[in-house]
Formats: sequence, structure tokens, C-alpha cells
Amino acid sequence: MSGFWDKTVSRIGGSNSFAAGGIDPEYNEQEQRFRNLEKRGMRLLQETKDYRGTIRNMTSAQQALSQNLSAFLLDIQRPQDYQAAYRQATQTIDQVSQPQFDEVFLHTVLQPMAQYCGYLPEFNKAIKKRTVLAGELDKARRALAKEQTKADSGGIERAEMDVQYAEEAFAVMNRTLVGEIPKLINARVYVVDPSFEAFVKAQLQFFNDSLRQMDGVTRYLPPSGGPQDDRVLDERIENVMSQVRSLTICSLNL
Repeated sequence: MSGFWDKTVSRIGGSNSFAAGGIDPEYNEQEQRFRNLEKRGMRLLQETKDYRGTIRNMTSAQQALSQNLSAFLLDIQRPQDYQAAYRQATQTIDQVSQPQFDEVFLHTVLQPMAQYCGYLPEFNKAIKKRTVLAGELDKARRALAKEQTKADSGGIERAEMDVQYAEEAFAVMNRTLVGEIPKLINARVYVVDPSFEAFVKAQLQFFNDSLRQMDGVTRYLPPSGGPQDDRVLDERIENVMSQVRSLTICSLNL
């Protein structure tokens, strides 16, 4: 039977050199690289989703604040021009600028990243399949070792064929992963580079649009006097708070 075994090894290119459990240093290195990619890729995808949600929440909260600002002062004074201007600016940002940014961000940043990360589960399935095949190979080798203790040449030959098939299946999966994991890792550059460029451009467009809207509010505000403005504002607020503190109820210590 040794002649048959030698031919088997020759046909599969020496794949019986895989140790028990399918241990292969080259493969182990590539799997570790994949695990690092998977961890960082999924974190980046989640952060991308979070950023999209944050922009939505920010513009929505800004519009709600502008509406409540007017409502807060409604009973004691007529609506001021700055209130109306600010309310209109925040509404435009929330209902026009943000959706425009969201659409660009979705198609050029989030979807490409999600599509790339969508391939990670397929590689995980292949890695799990390799583990199964490694177990089947070990099982076949143990069965062959057991048959070799017997005098049944037919049983040995069948066991040798089982080992051959198990080694071929394992070798194909192992070789595929070793060859394709680096390709997956390298491909990330061709996803991230154009998406990052689109992301920066979308941000610039969104914040420039927001700035233009807010510029329409500044004309209703006093001209800026630099650091002195902060001092004057602090004095005005402190003066008002002093009046509030002087109210009778505020001094009752209830």
C-alpha cells in the first residue's frame, strides 16, 4: 500500500504536510490579518452610521431649539427679527441642507463601506468551513492509522482514499483563503480613498450651506466688538440675574 500512498501525496502536491488540526503558519498569519481587518472595518462602519445619525439629530435639535426660543418669549414681547431669521435658517438647514448631505453621504460613503463589510461574513463562513475540513482530515488520518494496524489491505486502501479526498478538500479551501484574504485587505484602499474624498466634500458643502443660512441671522445682531463683547454680555446677564435673585421668593429659602 505504500506505493498507493506515495502516488496520492504526489497528486495533491504534498498536502499531507498539513499538521493535525490544519495548522499552517502562512494561513494563521492571514487569518490574524483578517480578524484585525474585520474588527476595524465593523467599527468604522458603525462610526459611519453614527455620524450620519448625529448630523440628523443635530439639525433636528437645532430647529426644535429655534421654535422653542420663540415660544419661550411669545407672551412677553412681539417676535423679534432675529428669532424669525434664526427659525427660518434652522428650518432650511434641517429640511434642505441636511437631506442633501444625507443623500450624498449615503451613496458615496455609507453604502460602499457597508457593501465592503458585507463580504466579511462570507470569509467567516469559509474560515469555519476550513475548520470543519481540518477536523474531517484529522478524522480520516486517525481512521487510516487504525486500519494500518490490521491486515485488511482493502480497508487500508479505502482509508487512504478517504485521506486523499479530505486532504484535497482542505488544501483547496486553505489555498483559497491564503490567496484571497490579502486581496480583500488590499481592496479596502479602493473603497476608503474615494469614499473619504466624497465625505470631505459633502461635509464642506453641508457646513458651507449652513454658514450661508446663519449669515442671514447675523445682520440682526450687533456688530462684533471682539473680546470686549464677552465682558459686556457677562455684565448684562449678571445684571438680569441680580434682579431675579432679588425677588422675594428667591430669598425665602423654602
